[in-house]
Amino acid sequence: MKIPSITLRGGLAAIIVVLASHAGAADVSLPENIQAAKMITFCTDVGFPPWEMLSRETQKPEGFDIDIAAAVAMALGVESTHKNISFDGLIPALQAGQCDAIISGFFDKPERRKVVDFANYAITGTALIVKTDSTMSLQTLKDLSGHNIAVGIGTAGEGLLQEANDALKAEGKPEITTVSLPTSADAFQQLSANLVEGYLGSSDQAAYYNKQNPGSVKLAGPALNQFPTGIATLPSNKALHEAFSAAIEKIKADGDYERILKTWSFEDLALK
Repeated sequence: MKIPSITLRGGLAAIIVVLASHAGAADVSLPENIQAAKMITFCTDVGFPPWEMLSRETQKPEGFDIDIAAAVAMALGVESTHKNISFDGLIPALQAGQCDAIISGFFDKPERRKVVDFANYAITGTALIVKTDSTMSLQTLKDLSGHNIAVGIGTAGEGLLQEANDALKAEGKPEITTVSLPTSADAFQQLSANLVEGYLGSSDQAAYYNKQNPGSVKLAGPALNQFPTGIATLPSNKALHEAFSAAIEKIKADGDYERILKTWSFEDLALK
């Protein structure tokens, strides 16, 4: 089945062709297929706000990652387009040639580095998000023993909950009931409906959700870890990996990176 491609025409992407020649592309060599198409195709799970989501007004992708992808593409003198792929299918889709790279709030984890290369552009962590009136608090995930917690399928959080359950089982304690869901929107919906007690997501998501639904959620404790987040490419595509690394440095130098961070209130996630 062919997966539809969503080409960005608004926002940053709309000015790529106009500005690329003036801004000057990063001094790197892009793979021939990208040069010919004048397009980088990203695999993205467009269901992880505020990193990536569909605009309510236009139904086109928007978010922090979408702006980063557009800025990086512009720095390389091409455009960006996104294929909407479920999070757990991102690496298989990349390996199958459905896209050139992954950008999707994708943590740079050791196990992922075995199969992809990362050009990192942010740093964030996993945290437990609960309703404002919740009395839950935690310092470690084992504090969630006996609770039911939503998490994204294929995310770092899902792996962390499995590790916590392995430890709880070994100690003879009640395990965490893990509710794995395809998108964070599903997780917040279940949290709002009291179908789960918390959502193990990205530490920045609580602030974003509260902008949409003021005062509705909070963090139950500090971030449990921190991971760099990056654009993933196949190890066989070193040229594109190096191009992304150069483009990220370029958008940092010319101010685009700082502007995008401010747009999404992600200043604390800046990768120095």
